[in-house]
Amino acid sequence: MIVFAFAWSTVKSRRSGFAGAFIALFCGAALLSACGFLLQSGLLAGISPERYAGASVVVAADQKLAVAESPDSDFGDHVPLDANRLAEIAAVPGVARAVPDYSFRLTLAGKSGALVRGEEGGTPSGHGRSSVALGPLFVRDGALPTGRYDVALDRDAAAAGGYAIGDQVRLAVGSRPASYRLTGIVDPPSGSFREPVVLFTDEVARQLSGKPSQLYAVGVLAAPGVDRADLADAIEQRLGDSVTTATGDDRGKLEFQDSSAASGLLMAVAGSFGGIAAIVAMFVVAGTLGLSIQQRRREFALLRAVAATPRQVHRMIGAEILIVSLAASVPGAVLGYALVWLLRAAFVRIGVIPADYGLSLLPVPIVVAVLLSVLTARLAGWMSARRAVKIRPVEALGESSVETPQLGPVRTLIGLVLLGGGLVMCAVPVFVAGEVGTIVAATSSLVLVIAVALLGPRIVQGALTLVGPVLRRSGGASGYLAAANLTQNSRRVAGAVVPLVLAITIMVVQVSVGAAQVKEAGRQADQGVVADLVVAGAGAGLSPGLVDEIRAVPGVQTATAVTRGPATIRYTDLGDDAAQSVLGFPAQGVDATNLASTLDLDVRHGDLGRLEGPGTVALSESAAQQTRTGLGRQVELFLGDGTRLTPEVVAIYHNGMGFGDVTLPRDVLLDHLSTRLDDSVLVRAGSGVDAGALASALTQRFAGDVGVVLADRRTMAEAQQAGLDLNRWTNLILLAALFGYVAINVANSLVMSTTARRREFALLRLVGLGRRQVRRMMLVEAAVVIGVALVVSAVLCLPPMVGVTVGLSEGAKVIPAFSPVTTALTAGGVVLLGLLSIMLPTRRVLRHRPVDAIGLRD
Repeated sequence: MIVFAFAWSTVKSRRSGFAGAFIALFCGAALLSACGFLLQSGLLAGISPERYAGASVVVAADQKLAVAESPDSDFGDHVPLDANRLAEIAAVPGVARAVPDYSFRLTLAGKSGALVRGEEGGTPSGHGRSSVALGPLFVRDGALPTGRYDVALDRDAAAAGGYAIGDQVRLAVGSRPASYRLTGIVDPPSGSFREPVVLFTDEVARQLSGKPSQLYAVGVLAAPGVDRADLADAIEQRLGDSVTTATGDDRGKLEFQDSSAASGLLMAVAGSFGGIAAIVAMFVVAGTLGLSIQQRRREFALLRAVAATPRQVHRMIGAEILIVSLAASVPGAVLGYALVWLLRAAFVRIGVIPADYGLSLLPVPIVVAVLLSVLTARLAGWMSARRAVKIRPVEALGESSVETPQLGPVRTLIGLVLLGGGLVMCAVPVFVAGEVGTIVAATSSLVLVIAVALLGPRIVQGALTLVGPVLRRSGGASGYLAAANLTQNSRRVAGAVVPLVLAITIMVVQVSVGAAQVKEAGRQADQGVVADLVVAGAGAGLSPGLVDEIRAVPGVQTATAVTRGPATIRYTDLGDDAAQSVLGFPAQGVDATNLASTLDLDVRHGDLGRLEGPGTVALSESAAQQTRTGLGRQVELFLGDGTRLTPEVVAIYHNGMGFGDVTLPRDVLLDHLSTRLDDSVLVRAGSGVDAGALASALTQRFAGDVGVVLADRRTMAEAQQAGLDLNRWTNLILLAALFGYVAINVANSLVMSTTARRREFALLRLVGLGRRQVRRMMLVEAAVVIGVALVVSAVLCLPPMVGVTVGLSEGAKVIPAFSPVTTALTAGGVVLLGLLSIMLPTRRVLRHRPVDAIGLRD
């Protein structure tokens, strides 16, 4: 308690000295807390149920793939439930009624011909009339459908389409339209539907779903007095592990597929970014505490001289850090509540998560953020104080006035190892194709920055050795003094340079890598589509039979239907069957017949002509490397509906970034999608046939269809870029938050460092220098610090970007492609930040009279 009392008195008397550490810990805790809330929201939050809002329990097939010694993985689509299980569910004690739900996507056209879409741009979904009991949905006008060609619409869909009771509604399951009579308009219990709802009779819905023997889900209405959780447990016990049950808001994850997708994305983003944020926070906190402890060398030297033991000084520093870290991290972690809402708003704006996706605000992330912040501060404080309390008292008093640039052998060795390891990581894209190599190269920038932080004083000393003579010859008295200060205080300069390098390097490399990936995906898609025309679906998709109709159009040489969906590959790590891993990939289904005339995947090994039936698959180079497989080997592959296949790899191709990493026979993929619709049809005109004339013929042929549009190769290329572009914007938002955190602490460190030199400024003024000369000296120092930071950042950015460029272009390009806007804005922001953080405190310190300032305590 005596130690804490002494530490508390020290903190109170040195508030300004601890302000920098407080700010670093406060902002770091806020960032960590926000990442924790995102991760927690991905696990626990989602979209509130609408059509299932009145169901006590929703039962569906198990939607996850079990993985040994790893978290279960989503299949990426909806796994259907065997319709025969309906009777088993209804027989469970406590079930008053089991309502089957058939769900399928369709395209709805309004009277004007425009397609009707939901709030998030989603296509309408069709269901049987019995599912109204699960809402429960209310019939606002008319009645529920009773005939084969009767439908009911929700209020917003009817208004958007301009329909009234008795009108003929034009819709299509696929692209071939049919007319139905509008018999009723329904409303949800409250608000409006997030996506249009179309109701048919149960039998019609069962047939239109495409798989009459399978259900989307079963909604259970509990008997009076039956607890929902207990009923869900009873259903799972009766039906076994093949089903999953949901109650409360979890019902929304079964109702809306984009809810599950958003959950997975949030967990992935929060997990990866949270790790980077934790490393950066530790890095920044360590630097700030190191600067704070370094400024107190005289105090520690005096304590050691009056017989304080190293252990006592360590305990005092530890108590101070504990007090400051708790005082800073608790309110900072609470601030994470506000920060996570800002991040959520940004994610909604760019389309990463739906606007109605909620957040889980349980306080667990706050506790975790506080614990991490305190532990990080304690570890950083111990490392920073180690040398200050280790040396002998006489040496401590002498060293407190003179800074030494020497580095310990352990620190030097670790720095050199990280530097070498980072450079090796930069070369990974040359040997590992696709996203994995690119990610490793991008991550190398952080490793290189840490290496520079460890070797900072040596690197800065070397740079100043080159700059110093120039300043002494050409800078006058201010330049001479600036050169002397910089040369003799390389540790202090390194403490200012390294955070600037961190901010520039991470921002420029990460954004530039994302831009390079998007550009390469567009190039692959643009060059890979060799068809003359592209028939695309503007609604739910294209009817599977449409490709045959296109082939029958005069002038068409080849028509290739392209189907898209998810695929998951499970593989073992290093031959250990107990250590399994899974990776999800975008997949496409194509017909290998005459594929070369419409689509070029740039096959490197094997033959796409062998792609036929469920026993074959083609993989991109990236997917093959990630799953440790090769040509002629079998892979364990799961489709979106949970179907397990063990196909042989018959081809390995390069253009996975533009077209998906898994290519299957079209019929195989089509049969296992919840939509069971094609995405597009690639059309090649016959010899001597004018593409424009063929386009006109196709437009006329499909004039009566719903949601069929004629596009070109560029349109398809843009569609391929959409996913990568979304990831790039997601990373940009998170990096902006990280850059803001680093920028705040860079300014904090520079202000601390500058303010601590008030005695030095006072002494300079007492020996004859004017305020203007001191300001000019600091301006020169600021220019050198910023210049060294920019040069070191440029050197660190080059190896990762060269590796990425060489890997993506397969050696065709060596000159790295940086994002010019991001690079200019980042460099400009750092220059402005550095100048303001040094010059403004300098002006403030110089306001004091030198006689008064020189007597102030350190």
